Amino acid sequence: MDNGYDEILSDNPFFIELKNEYTNLFQHCIEQSWIICVPRIGSLNTRVFTIEDFCAHLLVPNDELPETNYSTLTEKQVTISNKVITVELAKGLPLQSHILFEETFYTEDFIKYKVWCIETPLEPASITDDHAIFKDYLTSINDCIDLLWTQAAGRQVLDQIEHSVHMFMKKHSSLPVAMSPLRDIVSELYTQCLQIALQNRCLREKSKACKQVLDNIKLAVECYMQHLLFDFLFKTICTCCAYEDSHLNKKIRNMSDIQLRDLDIKKELYHAVPKAKQILSKINSYHTVLEKLLCIKQALNAINNIDTSNNIVLLTADDLLPVFVFLVIKSGLPNWYSQLTFMKEFHFSGVGKGDGDQSAFLITTLEAVIEHIQSGALAGPPDPEAYYYESNLTEENINNNQRKSSLTESISTSDTNSRDETLEYIFELIKANHSEQVQSILQRNQKYLRNIQQHQTNILKVTLNGDTSNDDDENDVDIYNKLCHPLCNCQRCCSKISKNVLKTSPTVASRDSHGLTALHIACIHGKATIVESLIDMGSNVNATDVNECTPLHYASSRGHQNALLLLLHSGANINETNIDKNTPLHLSVNNGHMNCVKAIIYFAEHSRKKVIINCVNESGNTPLHLASKWGYEGIARLLIENGAEPSLPNKNNKTAFDYAHNLKILNVLKSCTPNLYEYIHITSTDINTLNHKSDDSISLKLKKLYVKTNKNNSSNAVENLKLIDRILQAISYGDVKLACFYMNINYEAFVDNANSTKALCHPLCECTACKKKCEACTDFEVNISDSFGFTPLHYAARYGLDELCNILLLNKANVNCVNKKGQTPLHLAVLNNHTIVIRTLLDNGANINVIDSTGNTPLHDASEMGHIGATKVLLSYNPDTSMLNGSEKSSLAVAKDKVHLTIIDLIEKHRSKI
Repeated sequence: MDNGYDEILSDNPFFIELKNEYTNLFQHCIEQSWIICVPRIGSLNTRVFTIEDFCAHLLVPNDELPETNYSTLTEKQVTISNKVITVELAKGLPLQSHILFEETFYTEDFIKYKVWCIETPLEPASITDDHAIFKDYLTSINDCIDLLWTQAAGRQVLDQIEHSVHMFMKKHSSLPVAMSPLRDIVSELYTQCLQIALQNRCLREKSKACKQVLDNIKLAVECYMQHLLFDFLFKTICTCCAYEDSHLNKKIRNMSDIQLRDLDIKKELYHAVPKAKQILSKINSYHTVLEKLLCIKQALNAINNIDTSNNIVLLTADDLLPVFVFLVIKSGLPNWYSQLTFMKEFHFSGVGKGDGDQSAFLITTLEAVIEHIQSGALAGPPDPEAYYYESNLTEENINNNQRKSSLTESISTSDTNSRDETLEYIFELIKANHSEQVQSILQRNQKYLRNIQQHQTNILKVTLNGDTSNDDDENDVDIYNKLCHPLCNCQRCCSKISKNVLKTSPTVASRDSHGLTALHIACIHGKATIVESLIDMGSNVNATDVNECTPLHYASSRGHQNALLLLLHSGANINETNIDKNTPLHLSVNNGHMNCVKAIIYFAEHSRKKVIINCVNESGNTPLHLASKWGYEGIARLLIENGAEPSLPNKNNKTAFDYAHNLKILNVLKSCTPNLYEYIHITSTDINTLNHKSDDSISLKLKKLYVKTNKNNSSNAVENLKLIDRILQAISYGDVKLACFYMNINYEAFVDNANSTKALCHPLCECTACKKKCEACTDFEVNISDSFGFTPLHYAARYGLDELCNILLLNKANVNCVNKKGQTPLHLAVLNNHTIVIRTLLDNGANINVIDSTGNTPLHDASEMGHIGATKVLLSYNPDTSMLNGSEKSSLAVAKDKVHLTIIDLIEKHRSKI
């Protein structure tokens, strides 16, 4: 390259990052008069720089020969001759680079420093040949961006693709909810983006020279387009596939208890399943087909590369597929069909190859797994109750396997009057729907147990009289003769009696080792006739097993409406919770059983029993959360019609809106959601009164009732809506006086009080004069929020208005109020690097370790954004640097991912001091 080369160094990404992210190093370099070497744009093979990259380009003059001899901070010797830099390497030939031009810069203090623009980097390149970029090299969106950046000698191509995508989204404000036209218009956008890339001279020449480079450019363009378009596109894909997703989810949720042994998976694969499941469950976090396919590949590799006794076990497709089925079922993802459609229909760079490549294999494998689950081969009959009520049902067609079941053999060979009528045998009879036999055995055993007390009395008489000739049951006599005395009820004796009774005479109250009664088993398998018989015999309808599940829980989760109604009519607790705090309504919704949801709601309505429609489980999820997550549109509509609240947050601060992954569910939630601004009518006094109620659901209903009684004043509601908009808009413009005017705050009085606070008797004085200086100057409800949960304090923090923050805090603004995303004013101040506001909020009680809906603390946000000032302020208030966000990353890990070295240094120094 000739010496006529020129570029604007202030726009060079290497130079920009050195100044912004490595401020201390940059300042030290200036103070010591070192020379900064900046590789020209296009010569770098990455956009992600490490501290070693910068140290290799800082030249320290030699004391003896400062004009020609230098050393780098990586301890390499450098010589300069005829504008050629020569770097001595430990191995191989020296590395050389031309000095293209020299530029002198000045700091604000007028300190001069030199910058040399050089032709190539002063370190060996990880990729020295443009044609050595193979397909496996592209494994993430960052790799794709690096490829387009470096091979196109700048970010012009990236900017043009980004512009095209933004224009596409602007043109198609609403995408077609049909797969074929949706695929066509996105394919047209891909073609347009690819044309942009190939119009670049560098990319065009390299793609002509090597087909692999062309394939990589296609893949990189596709990934970057998908990355920009994903949030806009994927919800529409989920809407197109909403029906398929919801039906697949119902199948999967009803198989959630499936075990590895049920799928005949090899035992040597068991220990690899947790790791593979962890990998596959992250597929939702990737936004490109490339990354999603790589996620599937890594999950399969985690299973396939099993090391047993130092030997690698290579598995066949028949071995892998059952494991893959298990992983899909256990992953907990709500949109597998949409994921498959995205990978299958929008993988444009692979269309037309026909070479049966790895991507096609992975997509086909996932498709086969989904089809296998959809077929119902694993889930049993779609209507379990109807299956057992066919008129021609026999013992033979209950178990239509090729082998004869052990149950059938035991029924045909055993004597019902024998001592083999154990509890397990009763359970087997219930599963096979032998209602008459079950009823006969249990009734006889109950009669037998009722006579035990009398039998014990008789044994006592016999023992006292020494006469055993009239005893008809020698076995029972033997048992009672082994007791401390015939009527002893110590633990050892009771254990002997109970074990004998359980073995020989199980009743409706008998339980197995899991705490299951006969009624539990009948409800699990949907045997309504047996359920009715057991209830008539006095079975406890609210009996719980070891997981605190009642028979109603099992009938609800399995979709057995007949059994469920029998239990409800017999007094089963409709709001009973299990060990996970799930009610029967939770379980029926989670597994998509619309018939059971209707039965529970309508039974409660007609029997005048109260079903808690907004009940929360251990995770804080309501039934509507689950319906929204799994895409059950009909169930969601039914719940909302009966009072479900879409805006209630769970323990992760997520509402049903956040879980809605398709537009159909979102529209159901929106169409049935009351106007959030209705609550404006409730004054602060009324809210405080309502909040004294201990039950949150009762408080919420009272609030709604209060709102409904004031709906006649609709004109005031409209005015309140307009007022909120005016306040927030004034704050966004930075007009503090206007915002105070709208909130009925005397701005001048506040300024006077602020100036006079310096004249307080002492900082904690509570005399009348000092109280007057510090008292609030308005009765306006400053904690009022818009539909997104933003309060005036949120906006003041967001736009850095520290004066308004002080005014609002003086007027009792909630410093820890959260918006819909779980963000407090402190989060917004940190995201926008307003250090004065951050100090103000923290000094007034802001929680420095508060988390938003993604699990990020303010320090996480500062680390991710690279805000050094915000990080310094937060660290001075001693935050918990060990806290992990939703991605299981600490603030230090986030800073390392973003390569913000100054922030990494600050956090590490803070940790070392603790």
